[in-house]
Amino acid sequence: MAGKQKRSERTVERLVVAAAEQFARNGYVRATLADISHHAGVTKGALFFHFSTKDEVAMAVQDRGREAMECAVLQLEATGGTYLQLVVDMTYVLGRLLREDVFVRASVRIAREREPGDAGGIVVGRALPADESAPDFYGQWLGRLGGLLDEARRAGELGDSVPESSARTPVAAAVCGLETLTWLGVPADECESWLADLWELTLPALASEDGLRTVRTTAPSVS
Repeated sequence: MAGKQKRSERTVERLVVAAAEQFARNGYVRATLADISHHAGVTKGALFFHFSTKDEVAMAVQDRGREAMECAVLQLEATGGTYLQLVVDMTYVLGRLLREDVFVRASVRIAREREPGDAGGIVVGRALPADESAPDFYGQWLGRLGGLLDEARRAGELGDSVPESSARTPVAAAVCGLETLTWLGVPADECESWLADLWELTLPALASEDGLRTVRTTAPSVS
């Protein structure tokens, strides 16, 4: 029984990895269950035993993308630092994940290509809940970064006169800009240089005097 369960777990892992690779390469719409099963090296019957629809496979892939994000966030939080520093560092981590993690890349394409409403809506910087919906790349990152900005405001790291919507603007620009630069194939060092310029330009308008003094705008040494 234990051996059979292990084989089943290995099959699921192969299917989810193959699905992530297909979604990242071909997109959610163009990828087919036949492609996924072929690249996983399993029969379509084995695929349907574990996943009844492409949506179910996509949700499994997005769950893995969310896990990668949460793991990266926990690692950053363990290093300490201010909330604003966490915001800046998380954007650099996002750039790395977009380049290196197939589950995150696939999650982006799934979120972009699904019909509106399939994965819940978002406002800039805040996720809106959707019952029984798949995790959404944009909602996850903008929601997490928006929450950190709220904490930064409470800690006095943002300027008193900075409106909430203005504080979220560079965060939205960073997330969407990094995605675009990644898909254009811009090298990692150029992406990080662009990100550093973005924060150098915008942080002085957002941060309090004390908050700005403690923020490094370059990439963190520990990813």
